[in-house]
Amino acid sequence: MEYSYDALNRFASKQWEKTLAFLQGQFSLSRPDCEDIFQEAFIILHQNILDGKLAEMTASLATYFNSICRNKAFELMRRSGKELLIVDEYPETTKDEFEDDRIDRLLALEEDDEQIERRKSALVRQIVKNLPEPCNSLLWGFYRDGFSMKTLASMLNYGSESSVKVTKHRCCDKFKKRYKEIAERIF
Repeated sequence: MEYSYDALNRFASKQWEKTLAFLQGQFSLSRPDCEDIFQEAFIILHQNILDGKLAEMTASLATYFNSICRNKAFELMRRSGKELLIVDEYPETTKDEFEDDRIDRLLALEEDDEQIERRKSALVRQIVKNLPEPCNSLLWGFYRDGFSMKTLASMLNYGSESSVKVTKHRCCDKFKKRYKEIAERIF
């Protein structure tokens, strides 16, 4: 991937307001925390470009950058001991929503009435957000963002696609176990 510093600066300028809104909306972070995360994520993005890790990227640069910011925000939340409280009023579309077919692929569920489906969707998002790393990033990246195993291996610093597949399988098992525990109580 070829780039110029001017192009990266333009990209950063375009992304700043979106990233600020995302981090404050999703994580209730202060502006200084958002600035720190943005700067750290931008440094990682720049280094990954220099290292050639984005040469065969299938997602947009903005989506890739947003996932770096999200991971940095989770790191900050864990370091500070804050818990994420998930409040979901079933928004019609948000960046943190899985597409319905991807929810079904993840859960292997059949169609149900609309209210139950929305509750299941909200539960999926809540469980994935609360899974420890690398499961959180891996499942978001694969099921929500549609990243390939190769892209995830690069993004999450795995040695191979096979390592990502094994980890994804383990993460799906953790997810399904947690989902079953909660679903039995509420559905």
